[in-house]
Amino acid sequence: MIRAYMIDPVTLRILSGRDEWQEPAWNSLPVMAKVEWGSRLVRNARGEQVTAAAVVYLHPSVSQITHEDRVMIDGIEHSIIRIERKEDFSFSHIEVFIQ
Repeated sequence: MIRAYMIDPVTLRILSGRDEWQEPAWNSLPVMAKVEWGSRLVRNARGEQVTAAAVVYLHPSVSQITHEDRVMIDGIEHSIIRIERKEDFSFSHIEVFIQ
């Protein structure tokens, strides 16, 4: 059901490791998502309150995403503030809050 709302193309930049100079190495994964723009006050992984610029709804098949990864929307890279895995009777979707 959630796939019907996934109309926005985004690219997930998954951190695959670091090179010899400790620079990040990325793998790009293009996916379809639902992006809802709007400011929201959320807590990040350290417990601080920050303002999120948008919420990106992802299909549950993208379960490997972490806070170190990035989300590219329209060529602009956004950092991940919070990741929530939503469940009802089954694992339905992932909500990613971005800056």
